[in-house]
Amino acid sequence: MLKYPVLSYAAISVIVLAAFQSTPVNAQQNDKIDLKSSLLLHVPFDGTFDARIATGSGKIFTADSSERKQSQEGNHCEQVTIASGQGRFGDALRFSDKSEKVVFYDGTNMQFRPQNWSGSVSFWLKLNPDQDLKPGYCDPIQITQKGWNDGAFFVDFDRDLPRDFRLGVFADYKFWNPTDIEWEKLPVADRPMVVVKKPPFSREAWTHVAFTFENFNSSEGNSAMSRSTLYLNGESAGILLKPMQFHWDNENTAIMLGLLYIGDFDDLTVFSKALTPAEILYLHQLPGGASGI
Repeated sequence: MLKYPVLSYAAISVIVLAAFQSTPVNAQQNDKIDLKSSLLLHVPFDGTFDARIATGSGKIFTADSSERKQSQEGNHCEQVTIASGQGRFGDALRFSDKSEKVVFYDGTNMQFRPQNWSGSVSFWLKLNPDQDLKPGYCDPIQITQKGWNDGAFFVDFDRDLPRDFRLGVFADYKFWNPTDIEWEKLPVADRPMVVVKKPPFSREAWTHVAFTFENFNSSEGNSAMSRSTLYLNGESAGILLKPMQFHWDNENTAIMLGLLYIGDFDDLTVFSKALTPAEILYLHQLPGGASGI
């Protein structure tokens, strides 16, 4: 992640960390689960960079940096390739080395709503963070119009070894940071993030990552509580409860992948609702991934 110590935080955020024992979803539960109607984007990376399902553009784009001042359609980053037969399901997106260039998908696929907005994002990762990543922050995914600290979702690996895995959910900068406290002076417990110590990533096995968000831009006002939940391998890894106000221009918002990331990435999906724990577990257990939805 291209982060710099220029942030602050005045609003209170509450992080509740929890782990639950995973239980199989039985056939009766499966009959009640419908993910197809809420599926906005699916990129399986099977022989192509383009999406199988998309509500905006399904093409991949390449930008000169995460600021995306210059971009063009297609993959133009030599460090990013399709790894044939190496995916969690079929092929995978492989980042062989870090690059200043960034590949991304159309942010319209997030279906931003100015009121009562909810959604979910899911994907799979395969890497050993402490051994494979180079020094610095690393974002397997970052979704924003303006920057990582201004109306943004991301998951990242922290820069310090052993690396923590984190979900960041940053409302509009002036909403969550009205007094402009410097980031490095902000207590870790007050940052709008879910932090996972000793996350279960490895080179030998794929790890399923998903996060949900609900009641953003609430019609009940700026003080209404919103919820964001991080899931790892079908289990809740933590919850962030705080008010959230986002303002996005869909045409300038991007779903960016692999910011300074080295490893494999597979089966990206975006949904128009906050999936329930049972739905997340069902998605995690699908034998063919989201292609089976």
